[in-house]
This record gives sequence, C-alpha cells and structure tokens, in this order.
Amino acid sequence: MADTLSFTLLFPINTGTGEKLSSMPITRLKRRDLSKAQRNAQGDEAVMEDHLVAKMLGITLEDLGEFDIADSKRASDLFREMVGGGDLAAVLGRSASAGAQDAAVGDPQAVDG
Repeated sequence: MADTLSFTLLFPINTGTGEKLSSMPITRLKRRDLSKAQRNAQGDEAVMEDHLVAKMLGITLEDLGEFDIADSKRASDLFREMVGGGDLAAVLGRSASAGAQDAAVGDPQAVDG
C-alpha cells in the first residue's frame, strides 16, 4: 500500500507527556515485531496483542491503556485485519480512489469512493 494511512481516535487522549493525541500513522508490522512481543508477553496473548497494536500505531503501552474502549476495539480490529493481509483502507472506511487517502476514521469529511 503506497499511501500512508492513519488511525484517528473517536475519543482523543492526553499522552503521558501531556500531548493531545488524536491521530497516528499506521506502521506495517514485521516478523521481528511479533518475536519481540512474544518475548515480552510471556505467553499472554492479550498482552502480546497490546504490544503489537502499540507498535503498529507508534505509541506506548501506557498511551494504549488510555484509549476509550471503542477506540481500543477499532485498533484491535485494524490489527487483526493487518495480520490477515486484508485491506486496511477498507477497514478505515477509505476508498482506493484518488483523494481518499486523506480521509480519517471518525472524520465527517471522509471521502467515499
């Protein structure tokens, strides 16, 4: 996927550094990310998923813990779509058409294609 996708929170948070966080770029995960998460989680699949979702969004585990439950579910759904090799833009409610890459989840200005 050539376009940079971002994940927009429905309920923005304040990070541990006091910065307001409302949108994050999405990074595709690598096998090494999975290996590191497995070591850190020590067999706990929920902890492993938290590590991977935080890595995917470029945030700390502490910031992920501040997500509203609705945003947490959406982030987990996005992660699972990535694991399955699915179309992240479709999960984010974006079209592949020109101009749609600027749309964001929860953004009333989103472009439908």
